Amino acid sequence: MTGKVINETVRLANIAPIMFRKALTDVQIEGYTIPAGWSVIVCPAAVHLNPDIYKDPLAFNPWRWKNDGAYKYFMAFGGGMRFCAGADFSKMQMAVFLHYLVTEYRWRVVNGGKIVRTPDLAFPDGFHVQIKAKGC
Repeated sequence: MTGKVINETVRLANIAPIMFRKALTDVQIEGYTIPAGWSVIVCPAAVHLNPDIYKDPLAFNPWRWKNDGAYKYFMAFGGGMRFCAGADFSKMQMAVFLHYLVTEYRWRVVNGGKIVRTPDLAFPDGFHVQIKAKGC
């Protein structure tokens, strides 16, 4: 389940709001031609928040990762030859952090938390959290 939570978190809050790629060959998209050699900007949020791809895309729903369908369009760590070499390591770090945050600490939001969506997430009023060790 932790992996599903991490994937859903990364889907909603993109690690890289944009990625630069280069067209290796001429590419036809809806009547337009992107010539070989041109630089292309890819915006993962355009895919990750697309209701035609992910049902109710703004909802936090780790269960969407239960089947392979959600993975087909997931590009938080890039893809193909440009897939992030540190993807598995970063997911492991997130899993360890979440484990300790949930098992060793109590935490609550004390101020802010309003989310503004651009290609990434922003908290214009901040997001203040109080964290206490469970033994205190």
